[in-house]
Amino acid sequence: MAHSPLHCWPAAALLACSGCVAVHTPYAPPRIATAPQWTGGAAANTADAAGGRWWTSFGDPALDTLVERALASNADLAAAGITLRKARLAAQLAARQRVPDIGASAGTGYSRTLGDQPTGTESTTGSLSVAWEADLFGKLAAQRDSARWEEQATAQDLAATRLSLIASTAKYYWQLGYASESVAVGAQSLAYARRVRDLVELQYRAGAVSRVELLDAEQSVSAQEASQTQLVQSVAAARNALAALLGQQVYDGPAPDRLPRTTLPAVNAGLPATLLSRRPDLAAAELRLRGTLADVDATRASYYPQLSLTGALGTASAALLNVLSNPVASLSGALSIATLDPARIRLNIGVSRATYDAAVQRFRQDMVNALRDVETALSARQHYLDQGAALERSFAEASAAERLYERQYRAGAIGLRAWLDAQERRRSAENALLSNRLARLTEQVTLYEALGGDAAPG
Repeated sequence: MAHSPLHCWPAAALLACSGCVAVHTPYAPPRIATAPQWTGGAAANTADAAGGRWWTSFGDPALDTLVERALASNADLAAAGITLRKARLAAQLAARQRVPDIGASAGTGYSRTLGDQPTGTESTTGSLSVAWEADLFGKLAAQRDSARWEEQATAQDLAATRLSLIASTAKYYWQLGYASESVAVGAQSLAYARRVRDLVELQYRAGAVSRVELLDAEQSVSAQEASQTQLVQSVAAARNALAALLGQQVYDGPAPDRLPRTTLPAVNAGLPATLLSRRPDLAAAELRLRGTLADVDATRASYYPQLSLTGALGTASAALLNVLSNPVASLSGALSIATLDPARIRLNIGVSRATYDAAVQRFRQDMVNALRDVETALSARQHYLDQGAALERSFAEASAAERLYERQYRAGAIGLRAWLDAQERRRSAENALLSNRLARLTEQVTLYEALGGDAAPG
């Protein structure tokens, strides 16, 4: 005679109890097709681009000290550390669900009889109990695993916050150096423009030049004065950004007056895609993916009977005695109750599985985005290096041309406008070169971020 799935439940339950069969889905990392290496690499003969105390590779002791200060005082990093502590406590709580829970109670009472000769009686009571839920089907184990994966993912969140903080500190530090150097360059250019204006004013008073040339010289000074106020403001903005990273209102750290001229740290050719495994954001995403899979198991196991062994100290609970005396009837009844709405059970498990499948797809996209970040950072780094060489030449040529125009103007061979245009081209070339130096530094840090930097949680 054919048996319905419902009639087969008792045998399945007995098998589970006798062999401690737990619901557990094995985890397999999502397969993602990647090229064996990136194409944007540069020079070789150096250590890997990321890992360790990578910010020290720039050879700036002041930057090193500033990074250490930021790591010690930043509020966001401290909050991430507290979140990690909370996740660890949650994981410990989940693990303790499989440990017997011991409880105790005590009380006193007093009673008195009514009548001609009342009497009183004082009594004291006490009890001790032990409660333990048998994890026959692995629900508690799955919940423990989910909490453990979340704890490890939160540790990676802390590492990601640390990496971002270090990168932001370095970038704002160089932004301050760039702003300070821009102010100095602007001040020199403004002083030069004022000297030119004074020269043209003398020539105008002597009748050697027209008022148009005097107005041109004065307009050049006014335009540079306006630009200078904006440059001064950029210094204040950079200092305020660094102060915020340090948790202060006023920045009191190192203030570079110019950008470094040292050669950027080289990057090994042929960086393997496996290098991304130390990116804390990707590590956190995969750990949470594993936690989501554990949630699927916990959802599935929650529809099996939850047997609690509860009673006074030294005794078994009535539920346990019932199961031991008649396991087929007891477990069959519990399992039959769970199957009263099998469609709901299938749907809930399906929702959990769909959540996991969606997390797999998001993780794959995160990996693709990480590969894109690295490729973009490598290509941008090489672009700014190549651009910098051309801008060095452009600035040298513009400076030489400006000197020639000055000689020709003083000799009366050309008008003032030609000389002023040459000055503007030299200023533009110098500013472009300065911006390129900042971009080279920041893109190097962006590359470290894309490769994972120092993934240690600190």
